[in-house]
Amino acid sequence: MDKSQLLTLFIDKEMEADVVDCLIQLDGVSGFTVSTCFGFSRESAHLNKAEQVAGGRHMLKVEVIHNSEYAQGMLQALKALNGRNAIRYTITPVFDEGHIVQKTL
Repeated sequence: MDKSQLLTLFIDKEMEADVVDCLIQLDGVSGFTVSTCFGFSRESAHLNKAEQVAGGRHMLKVEVIHNSEYAQGMLQALKALNGRNAIRYTITPVFDEGHIVQKTL
């Protein structure tokens, strides 16, 4: 049975072009969103001086709704990318999805 999932990635801004290029080529990815976020963590060793002063770092959040059969392939493709920090990710179930369209009269 096919199930929709949401893959959420937290990446460095410097990785945006590589991640976008990677995802756009993959089967099972019809589109995704990228938004800015500010991340906080108890693990501050990987933060630069400015980020340590701010208490966190500016990051990007990438969200991809996909069929569960494509999840491992996406993770393997993303694993091949090199960045300053590891890519943090979550995969959560999507219980419903679709488009809300206003009826025209």
